Amino acid sequence: MRRLVGVWILGLAFVLPGCVSGLIYTHVTTPLDLDLNNTPVFTGRQQAGKGDTKTIRYYVQIDWDSNAIGDIAKKAGLTEVHYADLETLSVLGIWTQKTVHVYGQ
Repeated sequence: MRRLVGVWILGLAFVLPGCVSGLIYTHVTTPLDLDLNNTPVFTGRQQAGKGDTKTIRYYVQIDWDSNAIGDIAKKAGLTEVHYADLETLSVLGIWTQKTVHVYGQ
């Protein structure tokens, strides 16, 4: 009986991340702007930059780094920002890394 319960728990751990935000591992990319009317498509001729923040949460939450769009654009030499995406990676809810990808000229 204990083995059957263990198999069910292991099975749910692999099934749930596909349906909802995963309990063990999550890796998603979402746009930061939903109004993309008249937004140019990234063709490779444009420049891109990225910045990320990292979080460790275990009784205490520790955050470091910056993912501000203005800071990323300045570091990448962008003078005009067309759009940005947010990539989130989370492992067990303890380690979270959020990376902002900025596209422009």
